[in-house]
Amino acid sequence: MPDRLQGKVAAITGGGMGLGQATATLFAAEGARIIVGEIDASAGQDTVSQIEAQGGEAILVEMDVRKAADAERLTRTTVETFGKLDILVNNVGFQVNKDVVDTTEDEWDLVLDTNLKSMFLCSKYAVAQMRRQGGGNIICISSLSGLVGNGLQASYNASKHGVIGLVRSMAVDHAPDNIRVNVVCPGSMNTPLTLTIPEEKLAPYREANLMRRFAEPVEVAQALLFLASDDASFVTGSVLVADGGYTTI
Repeated sequence: MPDRLQGKVAAITGGGMGLGQATATLFAAEGARIIVGEIDASAGQDTVSQIEAQGGEAILVEMDVRKAADAERLTRTTVETFGKLDILVNNVGFQVNKDVVDTTEDEWDLVLDTNLKSMFLCSKYAVAQMRRQGGGNIICISSLSGLVGNGLQASYNASKHGVIGLVRSMAVDHAPDNIRVNVVCPGSMNTPLTLTIPEEKLAPYREANLMRRFAEPVEVAQALLFLASDDASFVTGSVLVADGGYTTI
């Protein structure tokens, strides 16, 4: 059904490329007004321009999701501009490919701050606003790495498992506030980052799921759209896996 987010206001972090951009443009096409939270202003503005070109409304908030002041400003700017915040999509991620011996303390902190602390901070201020307005909807992006163990991904896996735990806790805490909180675990996607990797290195990963391919970001964005819409009105604390069957093998 079209216009599943008509009248909604959605803030999307990491909205300048990949899954974030696909989600922002899809939500806009379904009627939502969009706030793009992005550390790369050029990438974020590209998403805003795409939404405006299709007749939607969007603004850019240049921010570092690891900073509490920026997380607070995301919610504040959203409310100042559009009057409310219905949907928050926490969609920023960073990866270091090392085991625990080789991972430095600074690398550990960077991964955990980017992938997990950011979701705590952005949710903290969003929940306060959603309580005041009578409800809302938070979707966090984890990964199939939040469900399994991967080699040389100690910090990344720890952060992504942590996202799932955070979501489940928030779902319990904030159901009385009429706030739904869910998590999506994508598998590998065709993103600007994967395009920089030689195909011979990507090929084994393409063969690692039942579909024998990577997802297009919009395919995973459709899962987010379901959770963001009233079609998922009875869904909270849920882990929606969009990994092409990787975790069944």
